[in-house]
Amino acid sequence: MQVSSLNLAGFDRVVTATALSESAVLLRQYTIKLKKSGTRIPRVALEEMGPRLNLSVRRTKLPPVDVEKEACRVARVGKKTEKNVEYDMLDGRVGRIYMPAQKVDTIALSKMKGLKRQRREDASERKTHAKKAGTSGKGGRPKRKPAAPAASE
Repeated sequence: MQVSSLNLAGFDRVVTATALSESAVLLRQYTIKLKKSGTRIPRVALEEMGPRLNLSVRRTKLPPVDVEKEACRVARVGKKTEKNVEYDMLDGRVGRIYMPAQKVDTIALSKMKGLKRQRREDASERKTHAKKAGTSGKGGRPKRKPAAPAASE
């Protein structure tokens, strides 16, 4: 492929890879500096900017098949399927939850103590006994008589 023209303002760096021998490779990175020249086209100068890498090939034989397979293994990254989830045009994401049937007659529900019949009957019996015995109805104590005014001397 032959390039007829380049926009030099669009380039800012050059990366080169040079093979010196079968076991040595050099990687260099340069910045492009556009300098003034006597013509309309600027003069191009390269300045090394780094990183500078001198690579050497050490392994020349293939590993055993099982080691290569282990090294090349890639973890599966996939979206887990959502169970019991559907998408609806009106509601959007709709899911189903499965719960066992509840036995309503055996569930222990908290009841207000004041509404229990036995408790009301016991309270009414205590009041009737208290009226007969002349007590206040709480704890079976006799009613307190008001204190007599202190006699003055």
